[in-house]
Amino acid sequence: MSERDVNDPVYYQELVHKLASGTIKPAERQELEQWYNSHQDHPVEIPTSFAVSEADHEKRLLAKIRQQAGLDTTDAPVHSARIRTIYRWAAAAAVLVLIGTGIYFFNDRRHAGPMITQKSQADLPGTPVAKNVLTLPDGSQILLDEVKNGRIATLGHTTITRQENRIIYTTTDAGDDAGYHVISTARGSAYEVVLTDGSHIWLNAASSIGFPTAFSGSERIVDLSGQAWFDVQHADKVPFLVHSRTLTTTVLGTAFDIKDYPGESDRTVSVQRGKVKVQAGDKVVAMLTKGQQVKLQADMVQQQGIDTLAIAGWKKGDLIYDDVSLATVVADLQRVFNDSIVIKDTALAKTRIRSKFQKDAGIQQILDILSVTIDRPLAKKNGIFIIE
Repeated sequence: MSERDVNDPVYYQELVHKLASGTIKPAERQELEQWYNSHQDHPVEIPTSFAVSEADHEKRLLAKIRQQAGLDTTDAPVHSARIRTIYRWAAAAAVLVLIGTGIYFFNDRRHAGPMITQKSQADLPGTPVAKNVLTLPDGSQILLDEVKNGRIATLGHTTITRQENRIIYTTTDAGDDAGYHVISTARGSAYEVVLTDGSHIWLNAASSIGFPTAFSGSERIVDLSGQAWFDVQHADKVPFLVHSRTLTTTVLGTAFDIKDYPGESDRTVSVQRGKVKVQAGDKVVAMLTKGQQVKLQADMVQQQGIDTLAIAGWKKGDLIYDDVSLATVVADLQRVFNDSIVIKDTALAKTRIRSKFQKDAGIQQILDILSVTIDRPLAKKNGIFIIE
């Protein structure tokens, strides 16, 4: 690799753009793959022989690179030097479209705290996506906000219907699997999904849910990136498993909330009714019943009681933060309001926050209150909020 600064995001964004447009040179392609692997705990070489075609190989690599992009986290708080990066990226607007609206810098995972990766979610897109989208098994996509209410697709015996911010799956043959579907939300959006077994999923902003249209085996398995509230249809001897970024949550029939966003160490599972088992890798970290919550941060696990009325408060516009880092609060507010917020002081990003806001108050008022709470000034420059 050249003497180029390996942390220069603009250069590597340009290489990503070349890869997507088919103009990348062999040496540049090798350099891009080496750069990506240098940001991984374990190198992720994607051999061409594994892909169906060269185009599919590039698609897989691009999907991995998208997962590499993210907002700052508790373990990698926003540094003031990165503010300048935001303006440098303005010149690479075309490349930003590829990566996704609202992502301004690559998250350096070499400085992140220890994480247990439950599974590779190669079928889930890097979040946030630019628009609310349904991805069908053949890779084609339906932009959900651009189709009318009513039936939007039929695959075999499965019909997909839109009712405002609700996507409903119905089937005339419970054993007919129409493949793996993915619904992804943009920042500032939320969608409800009704599965063919009658289970309901409320997907929060900048999140993705992947699922089959039929559950014909001994388990009902879905994949989650981000946050969602589940109301699972009871089925004796057929457990419902949610594979999120670092956790596996298992239930028979219950209502619960999972928050497990990429790039964030603060994760929670909260139970509104029923009973769930929460695993990190092969280790069971909690058995939860109604009114219980488990919070995980890096290698720390804390189980506690929680008001069931507060669970998934985001569905009705309640933004509740109970002992989470300021960096986590900021990341959440960016998703909810689709605004850009920078924490200038590195140490400040790790400050623990206990607060509750109403979404209707708006981002300006919420940040005003937050800045008073932490006793730090708030500024806004070029449309970006800056916590000094």
